Amino acid sequence: MEHHAHLPITAADIAEHVDVSIRSLFAGFRKYRNTSPMRQLKERRLEKVHHDLLNPGPDTSVTQVALRWGFSHLGQFSAAYQQRYGELPSATLKRRA
Repeated sequence: MEHHAHLPITAADIAEHVDVSIRSLFAGFRKYRNTSPMRQLKERRLEKVHHDLLNPGPDTSVTQVALRWGFSHLGQFSAAYQQRYGELPSATLKRRA
C-alpha cells in the first residue's frame, strides 16, 4: 500500500496481492491495526499529501497534490486533511511556499 498509494487501489486488490480473502484482510486489519485497509490507505495518502505540501515545488497546487495521491473528491479530502492536521491544506501550502 505504501508504494502504490497513488494508484486507485481497492480492498480486493490488496487482498489479492497478499493472497487472502477480503474478509480475512478486514479481520486482520481490525485485529492488528485497529482500522480497516481502506482507512489505512487514506491515512498513508494524507501523509503523502502533507509531505508534498510541506515541500512544494514552484508550481505546486493543493488540487494537483490531492489528485496525485488519489483524492478525487476535493471537499472530502480538505475536510479529512483539516481533521488530521488542524488546518486547511491551502494553509499548509501557503506557510511553505
